[in-house]
Amino acid sequence: MVKIFSANKHIPHEKFIFSGGEVQVKISDSLIKWPTFFIIKAHLTNSNDFFELALVVDALRRMYGSHVELYLILPYLPYARQDRAMTTGESLSLKVFCGMINNMNFESVEVWDVHSDVSLALLDRVSHKPVEKILGNYVRGNILVAPDAGSLKKVAKVAQTFSVPMVRADKTRSVVDGSITGTVVYSENVGDKDFLIVDDICDGGRTFIELAKELRKLTTGKIKLYVTHGIFSKGLAVFNGLIDVVYCAVPFPGTVPDVEYDGEFYVVGNLW
Repeated sequence: MVKIFSANKHIPHEKFIFSGGEVQVKISDSLIKWPTFFIIKAHLTNSNDFFELALVVDALRRMYGSHVELYLILPYLPYARQDRAMTTGESLSLKVFCGMINNMNFESVEVWDVHSDVSLALLDRVSHKPVEKILGNYVRGNILVAPDAGSLKKVAKVAQTFSVPMVRADKTRSVVDGSITGTVVYSENVGDKDFLIVDDICDGGRTFIELAKELRKLTTGKIKLYVTHGIFSKGLAVFNGLIDVVYCAVPFPGTVPDVEYDGEFYVVGNLW
């Protein structure tokens, strides 16, 4: 999904796909005259979305010259979870993707709560919006939970920013298939206080399901989940009876609303 803005005005464009699979775009010819810059907001979830972005950039520069200023807001950074080549023969996918973004020569690229700091080194003129700038007052009144070691530093920064308590959790995985084999929460019983799990991405949700089972033993209050990027590949119904509220800044297209989910869902910073 790609949207174009200039002078606070949405500039419509058409996207269509030829029978051979090729993508094409056409930008409305009713644009304001001689804009100095455009802001492009993009949520890229597949290769066609990426190519739509590349074609929009090309079309704008053909219409207004190569020196028109283009600013990209790209909250979800594709391939950020593939920030290293694990074995011989694998590509370094994140580097390839960031290289293609850099080749479009944006004035700046804004990403939100990026999964890997490697991304910030690979992107030119990058601006990063951390999770504490997105969550805001949704944090207050909760005990924050860092779901694993990888999230600990990030969640601690949120807790410090808003002066709220936090606890940490750990998980173990099978060396055979990578499945979660155990979860431990380093916390005493908290009575009726609410827990808020904070993480950057929810894919299928298994980490949060297993974590919520353990948190239920420690509170009579609510279990809440915040993720910046909601892929929700298994839907929201997997959280039924375990997680009472799900907050998300950037839900993937088609994931919201999920009518089978019996809790509550809030979009706290929706790009669109």
